[in-house]
Amino acid sequence: MTLKELAARSASFNVRLHNLQGVSIVDWGRMKIPEEDRPALLRQMHRDSVVWLYGYIAALADRKLVDKGDAERMHCELLYLHEKHSSIVNY
Repeated sequence: MTLKELAARSASFNVRLHNLQGVSIVDWGRMKIPEEDRPALLRQMHRDSVVWLYGYIAALADRKLVDKGDAERMHCELLYLHEKHSSIVNY
């Protein structure tokens, strides 16, 4: 199983994966978040997504709903995405 396959099965997983990938677009005007607060909010959303996704995969593996090997591969992919997109959210 891959992150993409898991995202196709779970809407909540999909939302957080998109947040981690920077795909989700926040409507800043509608949320009325001051521009100076936006980088901190993006960093927090990024961190929250990483933690949530990692825990979700670990829980699935503990319940034997995904193979341990698949879980390890997905954890590695999450860490890669975290590193890749950290530079974007830490401007």
